[in-house]
Amino acid sequence: MSGLGIAPTQAHLTVFKPFFVSLNLPYSVTRGEHLALQANVFNYLQQDVTVRVTLAKSSEFFNIFIGANKLETWRQEEVYQDIMVAAGEAKSVYFPIIPSELGRINLEVKAQSTVAADAVRRQLLVEAEGVPKEYNVPVLIDLTDGRNSFSETVNLTLPATTVRGSELVRVSAVGDLMGPTLAGLDSLLRMPTGCGEQTMLSLAPNVYVIDYLKSANQLTVEIETKALDFTESGYQRELTYKHKDGSFSAFGERDDSGSMWLTAFVTRVFHQAKSHIFVDDNVIIRAIDWMISHQATNGSFPEPGRVIHKGMQGEAAGGLGLTCFVYISLLENQDLYTAGASKATFEKAKARALTYLETQVATTTDVYILAMASYAFQLAKSSQAQNILDRLEALAVKEGNMRYWHKPEAPKAKSGSWRAPHGATAVDTEMSSYVLLAYAVKADIVGGKGILQWVAQQRNPNGGFSSTQDTVVALNAMSEFAKLAYSNNFNVHITAQLDAAPVYTFDIQQSNSLILQTREVAVFFNIETEVEDLTFDLTVTMIEETMNWLVVETCTRWLGEGESSAMAVEEIGIPSGFVVDPETITALPILKRTETQNKKIVLYFDEIGKADVCLTFRAQRTGLVAKSQPTAVRVYDYYEPGNQVTQFYQSKILKESSMCEVCVECENCV
Repeated sequence: MSGLGIAPTQAHLTVFKPFFVSLNLPYSVTRGEHLALQANVFNYLQQDVTVRVTLAKSSEFFNIFIGANKLETWRQEEVYQDIMVAAGEAKSVYFPIIPSELGRINLEVKAQSTVAADAVRRQLLVEAEGVPKEYNVPVLIDLTDGRNSFSETVNLTLPATTVRGSELVRVSAVGDLMGPTLAGLDSLLRMPTGCGEQTMLSLAPNVYVIDYLKSANQLTVEIETKALDFTESGYQRELTYKHKDGSFSAFGERDDSGSMWLTAFVTRVFHQAKSHIFVDDNVIIRAIDWMISHQATNGSFPEPGRVIHKGMQGEAAGGLGLTCFVYISLLENQDLYTAGASKATFEKAKARALTYLETQVATTTDVYILAMASYAFQLAKSSQAQNILDRLEALAVKEGNMRYWHKPEAPKAKSGSWRAPHGATAVDTEMSSYVLLAYAVKADIVGGKGILQWVAQQRNPNGGFSSTQDTVVALNAMSEFAKLAYSNNFNVHITAQLDAAPVYTFDIQQSNSLILQTREVAVFFNIETEVEDLTFDLTVTMIEETMNWLVVETCTRWLGEGESSAMAVEEIGIPSGFVVDPETITALPILKRTETQNKKIVLYFDEIGKADVCLTFRAQRTGLVAKSQPTAVRVYDYYEPGNQVTQFYQSKILKESSMCEVCVECENCV
């Protein structure tokens, strides 16, 4: 006989190494900083052992040798220290080094005795000075209209203050319009995701990708599994921002009221996700019922909560754009109301909203409102739909065969003379994408092609755009339009050359069209001074500083149009080897959330006004880093990240610190 036996009790097995070595590393250091590499030797043997701890020679860093007079010299060679480690105890050894290469450098340490030995290999991230910047120059290769060849020269520019060695140019090619997004589903934006609206970014794009790939018959099990995992986790996280009355807001119950705008956004995306994951219909219905309960008698949908996306407010903060946005969510969810009193209430609310919109949009000159209305009216089959498109076409900005729509900005404070190519604002991308959606609803490939080409050129190196809203709307529009224009009949050979560099080649067929082929035109670099125009003022002041702790104050205010920004984010860099206790950050009524991410803290504000918003924080030493480099603080408008400012701060004490001042246990420092 054979079978499976199950014991009535569990067996516990404890496994450990009696002798081993480990490295204590910071998250990263900045080039130019000096680090005391801490190697910890653990001896759980029954006897004391003499151990030789060796740091292998490397071309990626210099060893610091400290003389008897504490003068430092640098060399690249294998170094070791002999120590006695008592039985059952651990002991630390310190190797001062200066990283000389950017990126991840290899560190290899061996611990050897006559009775036991161990080795460990780790990588240390060495970052360039300054703050990272990037831009993308997508080139849409168009071989339609009988053409069989295509050529374009791309001019790349960098600020004069670019940090030496931080430059990276990456050339990639993909045969499908949604390919870059598919490759970057988990990192579409280089932005924090700590509020209810930002969480939607892990949900909506995945839905669009799955829908598109299904329609193109290209959905694989691997892609579907990855996208559904992101979608499911995004759905569950978003539910944590739901109020008891069914509405949603940026920070959930910490906000006084639900947000009309965010609630409409959630209902739209949840409905789109329903065909792929389980979404509770009651969650959507309660949210819609909440919106309808706040509808004004004239048919509009005012914002009872804080205005998050100020561009949605339209002319003179009248809320016409918000009503249009809510109306779109009603249209996309009408299948949930099929009978009874709830259907009657829903249909009445929808009809009142359309009447209000048709009356108001007829006289508006706000291009953002017109763009959103073009999509809403196409969905509703409104008699004004074509008239709105005609008005928009008269306002379109034309670049060759491309078209887009631009919302004029207030002048910014001048700081630098450099501007990234294709530096469209998030609102320009968003409203142009709404017009593209309108053409997709019409199934008008000819009318939408030029818009698609422009929108595709605004994509960032990660497959997203500038902010959450333009990313979500643009990817929705591109996926819907791509369904109409998809073809699997292509075989393209591409060559790319950067000045005198080698020629890179890409071959794209239907079988590999979704694969992003990379040959390291995206441009990455670091800067140490602000190079772009400003819409915030920012000062960073060192209040107190010692070798082991710092107290820093930041003050920022809005310089842009209007009394305040929209939701603002402040990202405060932390010097290498230090951490910030969030409890030491000044509590402010408009500060809604604080996060810690690697070497920075991220603060979310309802808004930043014309008066200074000041706060202080305390940083405490946890790592042994000398010659500290400048650290960046950045403030930006979440919905228009181009509205920003960056400043740097540096402790004079840490800048001038020696290795022995931060590592008294280092050899020859006592």
